[in-house]
Parts: sequence; C-alpha cells; structure tokens
Amino acid sequence: MQFTPPNSQKKQRIEFIDLAKGVCILLVVLGHCGVIIPIPGFNMMRMPLYFILSGLFFKDYGGFLEHSLKKINKILVPFLFFYVIAYIPFYIFEYWKPGLIKTSATGLLDLFNNRNFFNGPIWFLLTLFWANLMFCLISLNIKSEYGRGLVTILIGLVGLILGKSEIFLPLFLDVAMSALPYFYIGYILNKTPILYPNKYDRYNLLIALGAYLVAYAITVFCNEPHMSFHYNKMYGNVFLNYIGSFTCVIAILFVCKIIKHLPVVSYCGRYSIILLCLHHMIYRPVILGVNKLGLTDQRAAWVTAIVTITICIGMIPVCKKLIPWFVAQKDLIKSPVKNKR
Repeated sequence: MQFTPPNSQKKQRIEFIDLAKGVCILLVVLGHCGVIIPIPGFNMMRMPLYFILSGLFFKDYGGFLEHSLKKINKILVPFLFFYVIAYIPFYIFEYWKPGLIKTSATGLLDLFNNRNFFNGPIWFLLTLFWANLMFCLISLNIKSEYGRGLVTILIGLVGLILGKSEIFLPLFLDVAMSALPYFYIGYILNKTPILYPNKYDRYNLLIALGAYLVAYAITVFCNEPHMSFHYNKMYGNVFLNYIGSFTCVIAILFVCKIIKHLPVVSYCGRYSIILLCLHHMIYRPVILGVNKLGLTDQRAAWVTAIVTITICIGMIPVCKKLIPWFVAQKDLIKSPVKNKR
C-alpha cells in the first residue's frame, strides 16, 4: 500500500532531502578536487544516492509528452547549456596554445563518441534524463508493480552486460540502463512513509546504524564492490553492490532525517544542479593557482575544494537571476497542454 502524506506537507520542501542532496554534491566536489574521503562505503553510495533520490520524486505528470517536457526543462536544457558553454574556453585554448589543457575531451562531438566531456560531471544529467524517460515509459505501459520491477531489472542487466562487454552506446544510454534499478529503488521508497514524519521516526538512528553496519561489512570484508557509472563498469559482486549501495544510502537518508537542516549544506543541496554544472569549470583553474603555493597534496586538494565550493555558492544567486532557464529554476519550453487551458 502506498503511503499518503499529510495534506499540509504535500507541497512543502522536505528539508532533509535538501540536506541529503547537499551531502552528496559536496562529496562529489571534494572527490573531484582530489580530497580523499576516508568513509567506508563512499564509492558504493555517492552516485546511487543521486539516482535513488531522483526516483523518490518520480511523477509521470499524466503522460509521456508532459513528462518529457518537464525533464527537458529541468535536466536536458541545463545539460546542453553547460555542455556548450564549457567548450568555448576549450576551443580558445586549443587555438591559442594547443595541448596546454590536459584533457581527454576532443570537441563538441564528444557527446556522441566520447565518455569524457570538457565539463565532465554533467554526464550525470544526461544519464538521469534517459533514466527518467525509460522509467516513464515503463510506468505508463506496465500497471503491475511486479512487472515494472522485472522490466527495470532486465534493462539494468542489459546495461551491465554492455559495460562488461565494453560496448559503448552514445549519449550515455548504456549508463542510464545500468542506473535504472537504483532509480526504481527510489520510486519504491516513495511508497513508504520515509519522506514524512511518522510513528517509526523514533527508530531512525537505529535504522541508520543498522543499515550502515551492513554497508560497512560489505566494504571491509568484500572489497567494496561498486559501480563506476561514468564508464559503466561494475567492480566486484553485483548483488553485494546493490545491497551495499542501498544500505549506505538508507543510512545517509535516515541520518539526514534526524538532523533535518544544516544551512550551508542544505543550501548547496537545494541548488545542487548549479554546483554540479559549475564546479568542474571552477576547480580546474583554481587548482593551477593552488599548486603554486607549495602545499602537500591533501592540503592543496582541501584548499582547492573550499575555494571552489565558496565560488559555486556565490554563483548560485547570480545563476538564479541571470540564467534561471538553464539552472532548472524556470521552464524554457512551455507546455502546449497548459497553454490550451
């Protein structure tokens, strides 16, 4: 049976979800800046948390067209904007001093023939876009929950087989297939009372500790099986990876539900798409300057991360005001269904 939230809470922001998203995006930035995260289970949790959170708030909006337009505005438009913008300095530097920039990117056509974009982290947006569309088709055409789960798992297995066989699909379609089971886990969690205050909240700490102990055991005793989504590669046992990822995500969610709100972290979570799209373009020049300070590797990484996060936070109000259509704050494409009403 699906849990129905209290009417007073249906339209309110759920604070602890912003906190969870903030934890996730900050860990992503720290990792990309070279900060070593000594958290057992980190590799299992980071990207699955994003996909599970996305599935947690899945809606089909009454039809595939309406759903697609929503996701084009909220995901694909930001992706395309920051994808193209990033290649402007790429081409300038390649023209000015060829080879100055160390990158696996080759140009705008990377979208079709390369997993490495110049603004690398935004691959996630493209993957999330396809995962949403895939699951929308499943949701609209298969009414049995068991059927939806089975089809989702089968698509996920095909994605994993493609990765194991080193078969590359353009536009990160293969990665979206592999990520779909995580998206479905979030969708199933939405049918529980996890998002809202409930009688089981008194056990939140115990649930978090129990879940993390499972993830910790899998990490320590089973060599931390995990999925490298960017390259669609599974490392270790697939089944243990799913258990470890799920339990680690559950631990994070319940800890965040206990804490509810941390000002800076929650703010970063609310506008996580801005940090995701900007931080790669910021930390790369920042680290060049930091390296000249003669700091040790981890000190340099921490300074780079702190400066990058500070600049990103400062850019949030600027992006909201100047380019709201490209950071998921306003719709660029209006729905024809609404226009007819």
